[in-house]
Amino acid sequence: MTAGVWGAVLFLLMSCATPLSTYLPELDPIGFGEENQSRLIRQNCEQSFVQGDWQLVHSIVFEMADGHGATVIGVTVIDGERLKTGLMGVEGFVLFEAEQDKGKSLQVNRALPPFDNPEFARGLMRDVQIIFLQPSGESPVTGRFAEGEEICRYTGKEGRITDVIPGTDGSRRVNVYDADGKRFRAVRMTGSTSTENAMVAETIRLVASGVPGYTLTMTLIGADKI
Repeated sequence: MTAGVWGAVLFLLMSCATPLSTYLPELDPIGFGEENQSRLIRQNCEQSFVQGDWQLVHSIVFEMADGHGATVIGVTVIDGERLKTGLMGVEGFVLFEAEQDKGKSLQVNRALPPFDNPEFARGLMRDVQIIFLQPSGESPVTGRFAEGEEICRYTGKEGRITDVIPGTDGSRRVNVYDADGKRFRAVRMTGSTSTENAMVAETIRLVASGVPGYTLTMTLIGADKI
């Protein structure tokens, strides 16, 4: 893989977020007397994220808006409140490795050029958290969109809002909005494989705003309970 392509990958993850033109949709909260339905919706939303301790391996395709891209192998370890992630070239050489306790500072253990920029580490860990970890904060508001889709809405720090939509077809969507209600991350999880009595998404697609904007398509290679 050429240095130019790696530089493009670094640039896309460091890009300043320019929100997509989609704004926070209104929802109809679950009403009084529907406590059981609200509880069921929350359970379905929680299943969109990794439960317990896991090591997950994915093939990751980075695609920029201008058509450039690259492919790497990503290893993610969820161990209690600690999240670890690493990137390897297709030949297996470790290019980047970092870890972070939920809500605590980021620790970079290995970062070869061009992955040695702190902005890259923060951007990558942010996306990994959005994909795999349930949003922090108070219990979500449960409700429905006008089309009838059920949703959990989490409000986090600095007014960031995360909508989790468990689809009736087994797919899952996660949309993240800034304090102004503008969407800057959209995740869709499709397919599932049964591993250790848990269902793990086979394909994950994250669309990020930014200049130039990018897409991550993650295809599951392996999932192991640890």
